[in-house]
Amino acid sequence: MPSANTRFEPLWIDRPDALDLLAARLDSGAINPILGERLAHLIEYGYVIIPGAISHALADTLLAEMAGVTEHADRFIARRARAAYAHPTADVVQDPTFRIIDFHVNSAHAAEAIYCAAISEVLHAVFEEAANAFQCLTFVHGSQQALHQDAAYVVVSEPLQFLASWIALEDVTEGSGELLYYAGSHRLDDFLFGEQQDSKAWHPERHGKPAHQAFLKSIVDRSEAQGLPLERFLPKKGDALIWASDLVHGGAKMQNNNTRRSIVSHYCPVGVDPNFRTFTNYFHLREVADGGFISSRHYDLRPKRKWLGKQDRLLAPSFMGAN
Repeated sequence: MPSANTRFEPLWIDRPDALDLLAARLDSGAINPILGERLAHLIEYGYVIIPGAISHALADTLLAEMAGVTEHADRFIARRARAAYAHPTADVVQDPTFRIIDFHVNSAHAAEAIYCAAISEVLHAVFEEAANAFQCLTFVHGSQQALHQDAAYVVVSEPLQFLASWIALEDVTEGSGELLYYAGSHRLDDFLFGEQQDSKAWHPERHGKPAHQAFLKSIVDRSEAQGLPLERFLPKKGDALIWASDLVHGGAKMQNNNTRRSIVSHYCPVGVDPNFRTFTNYFHLREVADGGFISSRHYDLRPKRKWLGKQDRLLAPSFMGAN
């Protein structure tokens, strides 16, 4: 299997000998056959679908929590297209582009979902160390985001060493702005930004909009030139999609007003740093599952202690209000 032309260190599943490495792990009993099939699909196509990754009951709980964030708006952070971060007040959540940022911080059920057994099994097999869920988003409607590669926007110290998950909280129907992706596009050669062509991350001020447009056009043109199929993800409630950092994906244009409620998270090995660690003084890993941690650019997760009579309890994380 050809490997992408890259100067960066890939995860083992993106190495040219990934299938041989997988076969050795299967032969040794380090991974089971079902996980082996999932990893083989991830290696070959850059994504894997896991039916029924979370229960309908957990999905319903998350939907109820998402619907109730206005009751405790000061505990959460929201974002709308072309708008600054804000608390999810009643007017904010009416915006069709509304999403909750880092829901995994204040929702134990969100943390449970993004680290459900099926997803955790894949993360542990790929990372071979504990995982850090460092960017979590909820969606009500389709994003309609242009086809892109996450590494241009999701910046970590090793640009190829992260995965992402997308969990359906309801059945997704065609025309609702469903997820699109070019199967196998994670093996495209690097598109690099900057005069030195040394960055997989796009910096708006440094690189400018023309470079961004060239990036978006290049990855689509090269995917089509290689005959890679453009596929649609139409999951049932509870299904999950895991994809590689360089899979070309985006949101289809909405043809109706149907919702596409879901929760998305990005993960890297704990030995890899999200870029916000370099410009914040409050980076902290909080363990929420066996081998599963969370971190956040927007919340201070460091333990803060306050004397409350006979008990010493942790305060809730504060709203950082980052721009």
